Amino acid sequence: MKTAAGFNAIVGQPHATRLLKTFIRNGTLPHALLFTGDEGVGKRVTATAFAMACNCLTLKSVIRHHSSHLDAIDACGDCGPCRKIARNHHPDIIRVAPLSSVIRIAQIRTLLKALTLKPNEAERRVVILSDAQAMNPEAGNALLKVLEEPPDRTLLVLTARQTSDLLPTIVSRCQHIRFSPLRTADIKQLLAAAGDIEPESIEAVAALCGGSYTRAARLIDSRWLNRREWIIQVMEIQMADHGESGIRAWLAWSEVLAQKKDLIEESLEILTMWLRDILVFKTDPQRVLNQDRLEALSTAVNQVSQTQVLQQIDAVDRARAALRANTNARLTLDAMALQMAGACLR
Repeated sequence: MKTAAGFNAIVGQPHATRLLKTFIRNGTLPHALLFTGDEGVGKRVTATAFAMACNCLTLKSVIRHHSSHLDAIDACGDCGPCRKIARNHHPDIIRVAPLSSVIRIAQIRTLLKALTLKPNEAERRVVILSDAQAMNPEAGNALLKVLEEPPDRTLLVLTARQTSDLLPTIVSRCQHIRFSPLRTADIKQLLAAAGDIEPESIEAVAALCGGSYTRAARLIDSRWLNRREWIIQVMEIQMADHGESGIRAWLAWSEVLAQKKDLIEESLEILTMWLRDILVFKTDPQRVLNQDRLEALSTAVNQVSQTQVLQQIDAVDRARAALRANTNARLTLDAMALQMAGACLR
């Protein structure tokens, strides 16, 4: 998932890179590719590596001399086209991404206009359309035109989380490649290479990030780790207090949560992971996300029943849905806290 050296620098996606190398070696490049998978698993970086390989002058010579070994199919990183693409300076590598969370029809019309012209210098012009699920219906329908009648020497690479987020007509016109979540070992490798990070933090975040390096890089922030620690400590105390006084503590906690509105979603996500781990711990400790807090989980399992935990998860899910609908944050969190307190009293 590093950016400068092509396929062989991509971590954790051997299936995807093998397919792309095979297309290039055999000269069977699809006119449109669809990369699906979670955010932070390497879709955009792989799209850039693919664009480099399609235009690398050194690789072109290798293929001309009939080298059939897949390991030889990669961009050199040193020729003119490779350097321009790696630096995002190549005129024929066109990138389209959401503006304010949406890809609008005006962006697709601009793209279509550009594609009526011949490539400036590339062997293969490559369009990388990131987060294609963000296209509004008009933009999606406009894109169909270029997918149905692809311009000469032009390849399109769309990225999205899942095929169901796109128009079926778009999916049907693309060669689909699924990207897997990164393994914990891959995340650890990438975090270790990123800089001076404590091994304990790497261990915790690699288990919590769900196979997404983007998410791991966000979670490694000490502020997130401190917030997780605070939420777990609060849950340890309040789950142990089954008395009426506990209700006041739950409401005081919801008041603190509501004070930092930009962190509410993050806090509820941490809370959901913790409650989920309590359910999982008794039957399959290896699947626990908070691997560094196994002792606390062991205590929590003996404090609350499965039914109580499920009721608390339901309360958090309801709050998250209500907040996405722009309800009053304080009132929503108070309602969640009361439901969670009520679950502990049962």
